[in-house]
This record gives sequence, structure tokens and C-alpha cells, in this order.
Amino acid sequence: EEVLLAAGVRSNADLLKPEKTGVETDEKGWIKVNPYLETTKESIWALGDATGKFMFRHTANYESELVWINAFTDHRHEVDYHAVPHAVYGHPQVAGVGLTEEKAQDLGYEILVGRASYLDVTKGYAMAEKDGMVKVVVEQGTGKILGCHIVGPHAAILVQQIVYLMNAGEQNYYPLADSQVIHPALSEVVIDAFSHLAPPGHVHAH
Repeated sequence: EEVLLAAGVRSNADLLKPEKTGVETDEKGWIKVNPYLETTKESIWALGDATGKFMFRHTANYESELVWINAFTDHRHEVDYHAVPHAVYGHPQVAGVGLTEEKAQDLGYEILVGRASYLDVTKGYAMAEKDGMVKVVVEQGTGKILGCHIVGPHAAILVQQIVYLMNAGEQNYYPLADSQVIHPALSEVVIDAFSHLAPPGHVHAH
């Protein structure tokens, strides 16, 4: 057996020859931008993979809307990457958004962690998904969602509801606790994870 590790991406912004316009790149060739996605040359903007940030199509779509607003209106909006979702469409499917437990702790957050298995909810049990799981990370005291990571069928769909919450109001999980959840549905496993929050290293009994 062989394992292929394909890691790292190099910039191809040099194909655009940005230096001819006065646009600066960093040591790795990525185009430098400010929080408004404007380059070092006034009135020239950059977005997508050329900046070396989050290289996803959905992120580029978001950035394009922001650039249009900043370039052609009187409003200025900073780019916000705190809730960028990602997914790997393999088997099993993997999806996530925000911080991992380890990263949240490294940044100094006091956190609670919740876990749930697909088998803990009726739909997951019926699907015999013994390996599917959800893990959530929230800030103690505020309930602010810091991250969510899912492994299993429809992970990309399930994590999207967390993306919405991380971009709304107080960014906490309380709206989930106040909402009815269709039964039986896999979305119940996400709710279940938030209902079993505990300090890191502790196991909340189901």
C-alpha cells in the first residue's frame, strides 16, 4: 500500500504580473490585501486563491460581494473569516467550521465541548451509522459557538446550520435550544451535541 500526501499550495499570481501595476506580493507570492481586500495599489482589489487565504469557491463568492461593495459604494466592510465552512466529500464525509478544541484553548478561551454519535438519534440509528459523530466547541459563560466538526453522511449540510448561527446575533447556540427539530432527522445529532456540553477532558454521560 502507498499513501499520497498532497499538502501545500503555491501561488500562481505571478501569471498576472501584479508587480507591473505596483501591487505587492508576499514572500510566497500571494497578493497582499488589507482588511477590505484592497491591494497595496489604491483602487486595485484582489480576492479568491490569489490572496492565499481560505481557498474555497464559497469564500471567493463571499469576497467578490465584499469587493463590489467596497469598490463601488460609499460603504466599507472588512472581510470576516471567523466562520468559514469546509467539507471533504469522501467516505466518510467530513465538514467543519471555526476552531478546533485545541486551537480554542491555544487562543485562551475557556471552553465547553459537546459530542454526539449518529447512533444517539433515531435517524442515525436507523442508518446504522456507528462511526458518524458531531463535536462542538463553545465559550463558557456566553455560549458563543467557536467551532463545530462533523464526520458522517450529510456532514456538509448539517454544519451549515452552525455557520448561520455563528454569523447571527450573539453567535451562541441558544436558538437551537429554543427550536423544534424535525424527528426523525439527522439534524437532531447536532442538537444532541450541544445538550452534552462539558469541560475539556470530561465525558458527559448520555
